[in-house]
Amino acid sequence: MSASNQEAIKPSATKKQRDYYFDNVKFVLAMLVVIGHTYRPLIDESPIIKAVYLAIYSFHMPLFILISGYFAKGFNREGQNKKLISSVLIPYLIFQVLYSIYDYFIYGRDSLEISILEPYWAMWFLFSLFLWRLMMLPLFVNLKYPLVTASILAIAVGYVDEADGFLSLSRTIAFFPFFLFGYYLQRHHFEVLFAPWKRVVGWVGCILLVPLMYWLEFLSPFDLSFRRWMYFADPYESLGHAEWSAGLIRVGFILLTLIVSALVLAVIPQRKTWFSAMGSRSLSVYLLHGVFIKYYDAVNVDDKYPGPTLYILATLGAIALTCLLSSAWVTRVLRPLLQPQLRWIFRTSSPQEQQKLNKAY
Repeated sequence: MSASNQEAIKPSATKKQRDYYFDNVKFVLAMLVVIGHTYRPLIDESPIIKAVYLAIYSFHMPLFILISGYFAKGFNREGQNKKLISSVLIPYLIFQVLYSIYDYFIYGRDSLEISILEPYWAMWFLFSLFLWRLMMLPLFVNLKYPLVTASILAIAVGYVDEADGFLSLSRTIAFFPFFLFGYYLQRHHFEVLFAPWKRVVGWVGCILLVPLMYWLEFLSPFDLSFRRWMYFADPYESLGHAEWSAGLIRVGFILLTLIVSALVLAVIPQRKTWFSAMGSRSLSVYLLHGVFIKYYDAVNVDDKYPGPTLYILATLGAIALTCLLSSAWVTRVLRPLLQPQLRWIFRTSSPQEQQKLNKAY
């Protein structure tokens, strides 16, 4: 083979392959977000459903946040702030307004309330993600002990009674250690979990997680509202624990989350699967699923059709909805909402910067 032919094939031979493992992780987590929100109106109808709900909430958002931190390594590159505004802040503003209006009509509210600084329902994640990427991550990476500092703040914020939905303050601070931890993780840290015996342990642990949550919620002597503790959103006093040691309970939930997250990461396939491509479009699931979930909640399906049949149909419907909203044609049709082309609002200082911004889209 001639040298010129070798040169011709070299780029394709060395082309970076897509890491399907993280696409698979994102699809699973997006699906669990939808299932969790689908189960929320049903948790008082069935102890089993509540146990599954608690099992999901023991890890799914912290792990989602950890993965988001893992992909935030280029936060300080040129053009990243513009990309952050376009891909996170602008969609947050759009859907915050749309969901507030939708809530007004679907629930028959007496007045329409739109508050940009108090994220509506699941929109807190986008608002917090924007703050983590733009403000908190650049600050904490310069500290000597960033993870320790972030963890102390996550525990301390629970003692602040005023830390609530405004600016998503409680969740932004309480979940930040997971985001920061993900930022410091490298690919080889995940590979530690891929040994065959660890996959077996992962499956066993995931299966036992549901009966564990059932025991904790219904049979254990612990006087805790496990559901609300797992939200990482409420001050300790509002959770019925104003004592000085309440922060130790949050430490326990953080440790539980990390253990369960490791179990889940161990069982997710590394190879390309039928849902890998959909996992790359997980954000569309997060942004759009509330349209269906809120309607489902407003019509009180659990009161009209109670029983196991509803639970099965709700689960299958949530899985189908995840696949639908992560499909290529949905994201293509709704691209103006999901990825609005707003390059015109930015000042471009050079042709090189413009080229980098174009690549971001």
